[in-house]
Amino acid sequence: MRRGLSPRDLGDLFDRPLAAIVSMAKADGSVFSRPVWHLWESGRFVFQLPDGDRKIAMLERDPRVTLLLAENETPYRAIEVRGRVRLTREDYHRRGREICQRYVDAYDPETPIDAYLSQAPGCVVVVDADVVHAWDYADDGLMPT
Repeated sequence: MRRGLSPRDLGDLFDRPLAAIVSMAKADGSVFSRPVWHLWESGRFVFQLPDGDRKIAMLERDPRVTLLLAENETPYRAIEVRGRVRLTREDYHRRGREICQRYVDAYDPETPIDAYLSQAPGCVVVVDADVVHAWDYADDGLMPT
């Protein structure tokens, strides 16, 4: 296992239509995790939440999150980011389309991208990292080739 990689060492992992798992704290302290479509921009995860999504209120109350992105085949590249979010409703529809584009193209090309966005502006969520862990299994002799 190669540990201590930088995000740029992960190649095209961020360009693939893989959902990242975002985890955040509920009011009672338990952990709430859900998959999100995302972009990786300037070393940050960016995702969108439609208007009315309960995760918006959760993140307004406590901006701490962990995101995990991993692939299901060799070399099993992965990244974990722990940090705090910034929420904005500014430019929601344009940014939301950018975020959703590759997922809709890959999995639902017959549906307009706007069908995945709320009519009223939701939130664009930017994760500012405090901790980043990236790894893969490219050099692991026990992995099948």
